[in-house]
Amino acid sequence: MTVKIVALWGTPNDVEGFEKDYAAIHLPLVAALPGLQGATASKALDGPYYRMAELLFENADSLGSALGSEEAAKLLADSGRLQEAFGAKLDVLTVEELDHI
Repeated sequence: MTVKIVALWGTPNDVEGFEKDYAAIHLPLVAALPGLQGATASKALDGPYYRMAELLFENADSLGSALGSEEAAKLLADSGRLQEAFGAKLDVLTVEELDHI
């Protein structure tokens, strides 16, 4: 059963700077996560969030292993850095994919 991390980013105080940093530093850290089966990064057209990222893992065990890795520690540290540097609040959900419609 597929599980996902859904990262919901608030609007940064410097959108251009955030975008450059996010693409150059953060996304490569996401891609380095062990066991990652895919990821999608999106920009919101409306609502309370600016960006959303979905990180897919085969199952909960795979996600747990990834979160315990050195790569995840680097990603989490960078998430904190982005929040601090750009004032972009981050909310994170862990979800289980149930149905495809």
